[in-house]
Amino acid sequence: MSCPFHPRTSVGDPHSESAASADLPIPQPPTHFLAGNLPDVDPSSFVDSLIHLAKLYGPIYKLRLGSRNQIVISDHELIDSVCNDEQYEKTTLGNIDEVRNLLGDGLFTSRPDEPNWFKAHRALMPSFGPLSIRKMFPQMIDIASQLILRWDRRGPDHEILCSDDFTISYPLAFDSIGLAAFNYRFNEFYTDNVHPFATQMASVLIESGKRANTLSIMKTLRHWSTKEYFQNIASMHALCDDLVAERRRNPRPEVNDLLNVMLNTPDPVTGEKLSDENIRYQMATFLVAGHETSSGTLSFLFYHLLKNPTKLHAAQKEVDEVLGDDVLTLDHLPRLKYVEACIRETLRYRGPIGSISKHAKESRKLAGKYHVEPEDQISLLLHGLHHDPKIWGEDHGVFKPERMLDGKFEQLPRNAWKPFGDGARACIGRAFAEQEMMIIVTLILQRFSPRMADPSYDLKIKATLTVKPDEFRIKVRRRPGKSDYVGLPGGGSSLASPAANQKTTPTPARQGEESPMLVLYGSNAGTCKSFAEDLQASGHRCGLDADIKTLDDATDHLPMDRPVVIVSPSYEGKPADNAKNFVAWLEANAGNSSKLKGLRYTVFGVGNSEWASTFHRVPKLINDLLAQQGAERILEAGFTDVQSDLVGPWEKWTEELWAKLRAVTGAKKEIKDDGLKLTIDKSTAASSLGENEMTFGTVRLNKEIAGTEVGPAKRHLELDLPEGQTYEAGDYLVVLPYNNVDTIRRVLSRFELHGDDLLTLSGTRKSFLMSESPQSIFDLLATRVELNVPVTQRQIAIFTEYTGSEKEKGDLQRFISDEALYQSTILAKRYSILDLLDEYPSIKVPFSIYLDMLKPLMPRQYSISSSPLASSTSSQQPEADKPAPQPPILRASITYDIHCAPSLCNPSRTFHGVATTYLASLKPGQRIHAYVRSTNRAFHLPPSPSTPLILICAGSGIAPMRGFLQERAAIAEARQSSTGNNNNDSTKDLPLGTILLYFGIRDYRHDYIYASELEHWQSLGVVRLRPAFSRRAPEGTEPCYVHERMWAEREETLKLFREGAKIMVCGSASKLAKSTADVCKKIWREIHPEKSEKDAKEWLDSVRET
Repeated sequence: MSCPFHPRTSVGDPHSESAASADLPIPQPPTHFLAGNLPDVDPSSFVDSLIHLAKLYGPIYKLRLGSRNQIVISDHELIDSVCNDEQYEKTTLGNIDEVRNLLGDGLFTSRPDEPNWFKAHRALMPSFGPLSIRKMFPQMIDIASQLILRWDRRGPDHEILCSDDFTISYPLAFDSIGLAAFNYRFNEFYTDNVHPFATQMASVLIESGKRANTLSIMKTLRHWSTKEYFQNIASMHALCDDLVAERRRNPRPEVNDLLNVMLNTPDPVTGEKLSDENIRYQMATFLVAGHETSSGTLSFLFYHLLKNPTKLHAAQKEVDEVLGDDVLTLDHLPRLKYVEACIRETLRYRGPIGSISKHAKESRKLAGKYHVEPEDQISLLLHGLHHDPKIWGEDHGVFKPERMLDGKFEQLPRNAWKPFGDGARACIGRAFAEQEMMIIVTLILQRFSPRMADPSYDLKIKATLTVKPDEFRIKVRRRPGKSDYVGLPGGGSSLASPAANQKTTPTPARQGEESPMLVLYGSNAGTCKSFAEDLQASGHRCGLDADIKTLDDATDHLPMDRPVVIVSPSYEGKPADNAKNFVAWLEANAGNSSKLKGLRYTVFGVGNSEWASTFHRVPKLINDLLAQQGAERILEAGFTDVQSDLVGPWEKWTEELWAKLRAVTGAKKEIKDDGLKLTIDKSTAASSLGENEMTFGTVRLNKEIAGTEVGPAKRHLELDLPEGQTYEAGDYLVVLPYNNVDTIRRVLSRFELHGDDLLTLSGTRKSFLMSESPQSIFDLLATRVELNVPVTQRQIAIFTEYTGSEKEKGDLQRFISDEALYQSTILAKRYSILDLLDEYPSIKVPFSIYLDMLKPLMPRQYSISSSPLASSTSSQQPEADKPAPQPPILRASITYDIHCAPSLCNPSRTFHGVATTYLASLKPGQRIHAYVRSTNRAFHLPPSPSTPLILICAGSGIAPMRGFLQERAAIAEARQSSTGNNNNDSTKDLPLGTILLYFGIRDYRHDYIYASELEHWQSLGVVRLRPAFSRRAPEGTEPCYVHERMWAEREETLKLFREGAKIMVCGSASKLAKSTADVCKKIWREIHPEKSEKDAKEWLDSVRET
């Protein structure tokens, strides 16, 4: 007996052959004694473990997990062959088998031969048809409206958790399913106390995942965990049973819900009704499956929209055009094509369901190649399917809703998009979930401007039965002109009115004659934030009260009643993390010439001239877009270069700024400010540093890999990343260093202070200086401020007021009046404030003035020189009755030069680079403040390991290239060592692309770093080494530079050009990058003589990343 559906026939199916060719072996990681492949997977993140192994072993591999064989497939060709209900069917092995303890023979967890699945499916299918789902719209919008109102009540600064336990933080799906399915309100919106069912469900799902991927004996030994597990299940069953009993005692035939259907509808085939026990399992199934999938998808969706703000504004624009301020109705939903595409793309990119489990009904060949038995569990890994370049293109790693529009979704190959499962066992509630998600996304975008609570957040995964973002938080602000009940049933259309959660903040009473201004900044490293705080402090002295916010905080909320000063960096041509939304919003409104009429603004830009093609791109873009949309520029934009004089241009620009602002605001009276105040108390105890260790990485290895014979020493450092942090080869490691002890001692000596003296500060708004309690002077100088930044002309002018010697005062005044002298002496020789004070001993400036001049200590970033595929982790099987293992901790390495040389301004003294000296001093076991930052550009390996690469680097620029090579080597070694891999037959269709490494080296004897490792990888066939020794080459080899060797051996390069190689460069933009770019264009034009230099540049830009 079967439920009617339409399975695909196997007639004409090229994969349905059973014995036409010899079997190919299925790769398998080497097994461990007794444990099989259990040590190769992390029970707390099982799906991510499968994704990791697929990167190493390819689109098919097998695992021995306890008593079961698990075959994992992850590309479209293989998965398409298994999506055939005549030959393969769902299996409940693994996680699902454990979840059966809760869900029994419900729709999701029933076995193929259990009759209750057929009965329930036939009885419930009509309730999930299009007309029935439309009838649920009122209940859905009721629950969604409550969520909207709750967010609104809590205001624009409330952090909304979208990534932990969604029964706690995101009750939308939970209450929506309860009301629509059982006419039962959990009332999650009206209390901060979580319904017990919700916490019990989360606990049971997590424990089920652990039980599925541990040895059987461990389940027996973990007595207390098992007891709690079954107690939670019993409590959840009791609630479902109570609801059934109540409905039987008090029938409600007028209610159109699923509970009535299950209680009263006989199976049309057998005539039997569902038992109360099975109804219990179905109720629990609806709550678990529906809640987990909808809430997880919505959180992934808003993560992607906020990481890709151009998509957010496109979706919001569509909502405005289709819905405006009207109440949402069913008729609106089909017109919201882009919102629908965003949901579909979210489910493709990373949906809440990680895999589909099947098994063959009989012995057969999977895809006509691989022998499988009915006992084998076959896991269809959806991440691989939804990122298969053959289906989704090379940009499959980009969130791109447009790939789902204009008929493209409908034209996808069969079985290319499977977030709701497959065949007869696909999700019965798909239409329910889609309508529910369309409603809530539309209502959020209609009313709110969402933003990330932490703009630097990168996706971390939490796994239960499903996967979802972990610790992802957002904030929402009511959009301008939206009334309290805009878009909600009973609220009607809105008139422009102040919003409850964003009413204009009353201007506070101001001292003297202060006028309001707003300072907006974007910043990753902290430089622009420091400049913004400078404006806030200086504004007070000029009669202006400056409020500071990030640029993203001002998205769609720029004030017209006060001048706005914007301070923005440009990171490789991209905005700072906390400015992306703002810039995308400006770009989305580029055609509206009156959008910002009435706004008065100016812009200051910070950039790095090393990146000549994108130098100051973002601040210039902001400056132009504001003007194009009707804003009035009150002062021409200013700019500075971190490669030369960072602070000098800023100080000159702000002098003009204050004059302009006082004229614009009418601020007449300059307020006297005594500046920063401090008191120093003598301490009898050593200082102690109390930092949160969760933000720290732990050093595991720190060794010298090249001496100082031909340049700065080079070192290799490995550390365990902070818990939960992940990375890709090519990313950065950001490190917050401590200042050098010798430099700190010079400061203490100059001002006759002791490092243990305690400091209390007041009279400043500089957050980097402030502390809740007195802090030691040594601690502040070591961890809070920059001590080596060049002294500025404005600071020199202040010093003249404290100089006792007329001769020294004359020298200082010349630095102020003679720009050329200042540039050639102070800047060229890198005089810091401390250097100047040492050179001119008659300057008796107070320590408070000196401290107020210092900039915040900035984090430094280094290219990571390793790959996560080759990183060791701390994952392990849980012990009996002990907490589950923590998420794996990845190891990363960096490669760095030691900057230590005679000082340019005083050769008798040694200059110590802040960060590299600090890093060189670290010992294994020490903790350092470090985190991963994704590279802003596509400086990552191509998705396919078969793509050829040309890697170009010099010196410590080998760092990211080593990471790329280590990843390819990990793949090669895994495939060669896998069991069942006879003569590489199973991976012959997965060749690794050719890699050429051009490596600039001075002397082959002294700075050919990582030589033995590189030669080993060459022996594996991973890379072809092409070192270029500029000073001393091995015997029989002429010294040369990288670009010279590339030209001499251009036939090899030309071959890779023709094969579509990607070019990756790490080195000096003005030297290595330029010279190799010129030779690449020259080589390319040899085979394209008809092309121009412009054509060659466009080609190179399309294949090269730097």
